[in-house]
This record gives sequence, C-alpha cells and structure tokens, in this order.
Amino acid sequence: MDPYQSDWLAYHPNSWPIPHILRNTPDWNLTRFHLLPENRQTCRDHVELRYLIQRFNKVAEAALGNGQACWMSVLTSPNENAVHRKRIARIARRWKLTPRWSFYSDTDRLTYSVLSNVVIWRPNLFDRIFLDVYYGRLWGVMWMNQENGSVAAPYEAGMEISQPTPQKLMDVVSRYYGWLPERGLGLLKFNPAQMEGTSFQVSKACSEAIARSLG
Repeated sequence: MDPYQSDWLAYHPNSWPIPHILRNTPDWNLTRFHLLPENRQTCRDHVELRYLIQRFNKVAEAALGNGQACWMSVLTSPNENAVHRKRIARIARRWKLTPRWSFYSDTDRLTYSVLSNVVIWRPNLFDRIFLDVYYGRLWGVMWMNQENGSVAAPYEAGMEISQPTPQKLMDVVSRYYGWLPERGLGLLKFNPAQMEGTSFQVSKACSEAIARSLG
C-alpha cells in the first residue's frame, strides 16, 4: 500500500480524501471557518484579499503546526478541462506531487486519483495555492499532518479543519471563533467515541459565536 494511502486510512478509516464531503464523514473532529465578513464569498478589494490569505495561513497553521511534515494532496478526475489539467500539472511539478491512490466515489459518481507528496508547512509558503482556490481555479486540495492526521482543506473563502481530539478542535475554535460562519452555516462535529467524559470551557463570546454559527 502506498505510504499516503496507508497514513490516510490509519487516521481516517472508512473515508475518502475528498475535501467537499469530509463534513458528511462520521467520527471526525471537524469544524468550518469562513474567512470573509458577512459570509461573503468574494473580497471587495485587494486589501481584503490580502487579509483573506493571511487568515488562510493562520487557520491552517493552527490546524497543522508550523514546520510540521504534512501530506499535501490534490484530486484529479476525468471530467477536468484542459486548463485545469495544465494547472494541476504545474502544481504537481512545483510540489513534486505524484499519483498515490485511485478510487471511485459513490457520492460524486466519479473516479478520483490523488496526487500527493510530503511537504513542510510554513506560513505563506502556499499562498499561490490559496489564491487558486479563492479564484476557483483549483479544488480538491488539502494537507494532512503526517504525525497526527490533522487536516486543513480550503474552499473559496474559508477552510474546514480536523483535529485528532475534540479538545484540540475546541482549542482552535476558541482561538478563532470570530471567523466561524454565521446564520446557521457553521459546522462543528466530534468523534462520539472520544467524547465520553469530555467537557469544554469556552468564553461567553466564543459560546455565542458557536451558537450563531450553528443556529
């Protein structure tokens, strides 16, 4: 078995490395941050875009850890157009991503291939990737900490992250609760097997932000 596939299944059994369906996978400690105000999908100007990229970096670093070895992965599928294939090829050359795993997703009714390689997470090192995701030029990209399985999966204006324990997830939420989605668009789930005997202490402002996000 390929090392990437082996690591993924060791941390996340019975799941596929497909970022947009992670939220539907059981037994994850997972949340979503939306990094633009008012749940907007687009930036109003270049200043806001710069802040968005900074927030991508901060949340990803909180999830993955600065200087940590991570599997960087990108999905490919047969329905890509020529422009997307060229972009994936460029990214694969830049980060030395190679084919690791192919599988069929019943949810999407597509066969995916995963290109992956181990990289070291550093702030601002992946800004070009975040820009491509924001502009809709890239999808299906994420990072997984090689040591503990934590995941960071960006979407156009936000990021979904997982942590190895409920408490570690709440630690990140407590730090960045101001970036939780509002008006019921939030996501906060825990591995039930890890929740026995677990209780959280968060600030009133954090508790209210969670309630707005999930309500």
